[in-house]
Amino acid sequence: MHLKSGVVMAVTTLCVLASVPLSVAQSAQGANAPQRTPWASWGHSQPSSAPSLEFEPDHRVLAPLPHVAGAKATSESSNWSGYVDAGTQFTAVSGQWVVPAVQPAQNTEASGTWIGIDGFESSSVIQTGTLQVTSGGSTGYAAWYELYPDPPVTIGAVEPGDAMQASIFEDGPGTWTISLADLTSNQTTSGEVSYNGPGTSAEWIEEAPFNTVTNQVSTLADFGSVQFTGIGETASTPSGVTAYQTDMIDGSNDVIATTGPLNNNSFTIDYTGPNTAPATSPTTTTASVNPTSTPFGGSVTYAATVSSSGGVPLGNVTFAVGSTTLCTTGSLVNGTASCSASNAPVGSDTVTATYSGSTQFAASAGSTSLDVTATSPPPPAPSTNHGYWLVGSDGGIFTFGSAQFYGSTGALKLQRPVVGITTTADRGGYWLVASDGGIFSFNAPFYGSIPGLGIAPAGTIGAGTRLNGPIVGMVPSSDDGGYFLVGSDGGVFSFGDAKFEGSCPGIGGCSGAAVTVLPDASGNGYWLVTATGHVYNFGDAPALGQPGPQSAPVTSAVRTPDGNGYWILFANGTVDNYGDAVGYGDPAGVTGGLDPATAIFTTSDGAGYWVSTATGTIYAYGDAPNDGGTSGLRLNGSIIAASGF
Repeated sequence: MHLKSGVVMAVTTLCVLASVPLSVAQSAQGANAPQRTPWASWGHSQPSSAPSLEFEPDHRVLAPLPHVAGAKATSESSNWSGYVDAGTQFTAVSGQWVVPAVQPAQNTEASGTWIGIDGFESSSVIQTGTLQVTSGGSTGYAAWYELYPDPPVTIGAVEPGDAMQASIFEDGPGTWTISLADLTSNQTTSGEVSYNGPGTSAEWIEEAPFNTVTNQVSTLADFGSVQFTGIGETASTPSGVTAYQTDMIDGSNDVIATTGPLNNNSFTIDYTGPNTAPATSPTTTTASVNPTSTPFGGSVTYAATVSSSGGVPLGNVTFAVGSTTLCTTGSLVNGTASCSASNAPVGSDTVTATYSGSTQFAASAGSTSLDVTATSPPPPAPSTNHGYWLVGSDGGIFTFGSAQFYGSTGALKLQRPVVGITTTADRGGYWLVASDGGIFSFNAPFYGSIPGLGIAPAGTIGAGTRLNGPIVGMVPSSDDGGYFLVGSDGGVFSFGDAKFEGSCPGIGGCSGAAVTVLPDASGNGYWLVTATGHVYNFGDAPALGQPGPQSAPVTSAVRTPDGNGYWILFANGTVDNYGDAVGYGDPAGVTGGLDPATAIFTTSDGAGYWVSTATGTIYAYGDAPNDGGTSGLRLNGSIIAASGF
């Protein structure tokens, strides 16, 4: 194995493994931590079905210099810091490091420490390392490997301060061995994998993960510093190696992780980003309601008491049921406050009291129960003619109930992933849309597509017109004679008889990435829904309300069949209803995390709806029957959209 004599820059995006939630790695911290769980034997860990943070190829800011044998260059990246060697073929890489301790933070922050082959000038990577993540003031640590673009695989828990040793080498064409050892806990794992990447770079990296829920690079955790030692590689032409060194920068072009010089096959990466805010005194919030049951529209008094060992908390308390805000108190007096409201939704409500926190006291929440009875008749009996389609990001179609299969793109090699499905009004066909705006019609008329307009996908290099953001969804026009496509920037594209009434770029931009567009009853207007819970009305679509920013992003929305209301779905399973849309329940508290809620779709009479998660687990409400799902199946792509009747 050739020991490094130059510098390197890595270029793949780390992801916090969905199969390694923060709670898993929290078990390995401190002198009083429980006994470690042994690592699973090779091949027994499973890829995450819906990772929220993932490894991807490099987000380079300053392009590298041309390959010059023996040269040393610097570069900047929005997600990598460290070293990369390029300019020849590489068949092995190795290194050692000590798992860094990240500083606790309330918001989710993460970093990953790893070695790998490829990702610098290619779209695939073979890599292994450790991840460090913090959220809600807690921290977690885990070991993993990944063959990008396949999902990462969890190896097991590690602790800060553990000495790690890793290697990756090619046994023969298309066959590699990955080895990782925790020298502190005497745990090792090794296995043979299939990988056919070009082998054009070797790297040693500290990375900020990519968050697939927010669709952006995560905030880099304060890891202090990490030192790679004993780094080595096998290069086909050692004299032809070009070495790249890189610093990580944030959106303001400030360096947040800097890479030091290479000496004796060792180097150090230092965190230079903002310091983690000092800890505040913890608080406890208790809530009560009076009365504890009421008919819909009845006035209820909500009261809260906030206590802390650090003194008497100041601030206010907001009461809510899911994403529906009930009322907000005035300032706490001796730790207590109350307010009244009459808008609690029908059902057995869980009322959450959220204390805002202050510079001295940490935010906290408590809950209580409230029964609200309906004053309207129950929904009609469910129809015997019902079913739905689920679609994965690979374009695979799964049919349930009396829904018919008309074709899919599951067997095609797509240029971009599928992001949406829309059925014809008679349910005799459907369209699929990819993130580049390409339309696939199955027993449905073709009205046009983005590529057909000569518009290139977002991020395309070179001259010509391109999308500002990827397409995220599509819906039919009100009479089924056309369809709308919406991009993540809020741009709206209309085809057929779909009538364009405006878009986010046309009003100076919208808050948050667009999720979907919903036509109103008249066909002369629509609502545009964003991930931050904002709803923008265009044309003659009336303003019916919006949830605004919540603790989880919006992932889907669907209008009522008559076009006079809509439901909004959050990743944590919460469903909000507006206009004439009736709330029939939701899986809040059951979904989210590794298996977020990704699609909401309504029955043909609007008296019920289904919620699907990324694994295809189905939750049915109102008159919507549960006809099955894909939970338990090995999917080629997560469930990203659905349609039903």
